[in-house]
Amino acid sequence: MRLFILSCLALLGAIFLSSCQTLNQEQCQVSDWAQLGVSDGQRGFAQTYVANHQEACSQFGISVDVIAWNTGWQQGIATYCTPLNGLTVGREGRNNPFSCPAQLAGSFNEGHRVGRAVYDARLTRDRIQSEIDADIARIATTPPADIPALQLQIELKRNRLSQAQFDLLRAEREADLFRLRPYGR
Repeated sequence: MRLFILSCLALLGAIFLSSCQTLNQEQCQVSDWAQLGVSDGQRGFAQTYVANHQEACSQFGISVDVIAWNTGWQQGIATYCTPLNGLTVGREGRNNPFSCPAQLAGSFNEGHRVGRAVYDARLTRDRIQSEIDADIARIATTPPADIPALQLQIELKRNRLSQAQFDLLRAEREADLFRLRPYGR
C-alpha cells in the first residue's frame, strides 16, 4: 500500500512539474520560434515570457531562437495591444497584463479602463439584484413582525439597484463612444 501511495505521489509530482512547462521536448525541437512569438504576443504575454520557453527547453538541451521569437512577438503584441482589444479585455473582466510596449500601452490601457468600468458596473448591479432576490425569498420565512423592516431593506436596495443600473448605462455609453473614436477603431 505504501508503495502504491508513493507511486501516486511521484506521478502527481511529474504531472505538476510538466504542467508548469510552456513546451514539451517535441515542441522545443520543432517549434517555429517566430510563429510561437506571434502567438504569445497575440495572447498578451509579456516580452519576458520567452524566458519560460528557455527554461522548459533547457531541460532537454535545446536552445530557443530568442531573436526569431522576439521578432514574432513584436508582430503579435501589436495585434493584441489595440484600443478595441483593451476594451474587450476590460469588459470581460480580465486583468490588464501590462505587456504592451510603451508606444501601444496608452491607448490599450485607456480601452481597458473603459471596458473594465462596464464590467465592474455590471458586477455591482448583479450583486445588488442577487441581494434583493435573496431578501424577497426570505420574506416567506420571516416572522410577521419583522417583515416591514425587511421590506424597507428591499426598497433601499432597489434604490441602490437603480443607481447601479444608471452607472452601468453610463459606462456602456462611454464604451460605445470610445469605440467610435478614430483611435478606437
